[in-house]
Amino acid sequence: MARYFFDSGDPNHVFEDEIGIECAGLEEARRAGLDGLKDLTKDTLKDFDGQQLFVEVRNENGDKLLRLSLSLKVTAMDDRLNERL
Repeated sequence: MARYFFDSGDPNHVFEDEIGIECAGLEEARRAGLDGLKDLTKDTLKDFDGQQLFVEVRNENGDKLLRLSLSLKVTAMDDRLNERL
């Protein structure tokens, strides 16, 4: 099993994972990264348009392997409503 690290943040802040977790392979690390992104979303997603969150997965050598990201975009279906958003 290899150790993977899960850095997370938004365009203004990056939190570097210094502990990591052991995973059986890249697919397991991808699932752990997705779970981390879900948790990050629940904890930090605000209700403003354009917010971006990410989790980057890197290996023990510091090589970045995956980036999982989420962007919040709110678009009114009627252009007249955009003025209210």
